[in-house]
Amino acid sequence: MKNDVNENIKKYLGIRVRSLRENASLTQEELAALCDVSWRTISNLERGLVVPDLLMLCKIAKKFNVSLDELLNIELQNNKSLSRVAEENLLIERIKSTDDKLLEYINAQIDVALRYFAKD
Repeated sequence: MKNDVNENIKKYLGIRVRSLRENASLTQEELAALCDVSWRTISNLERGLVVPDLLMLCKIAKKFNVSLDELLNIELQNNKSLSRVAEENLLIERIKSTDDKLLEYINAQIDVALRYFAKD
């Protein structure tokens, strides 16, 4: 059970880093250069195969202007697939980059969609 939790943490952290990187339109090579690691290390991180050290986490957080707490705020929700978590993270990062007017529009559209697709 403990190994499953550790594996899930690595996978969720990888998804989070990938969504931040993609939202910033960075390649794995570009992020690797900023972190002083190889692109393979970034690839392995994003696939949940490795755990970054503290220095690398700090560099990633600084690059994407997020706190370590925000970067590591990993919720283990057994009812969500990894692809669902990835989509949610990407959407959150895209929304964060919008201006106030577009954010209001997106919010209104979400309200309409939720009312339309609400379960009876």
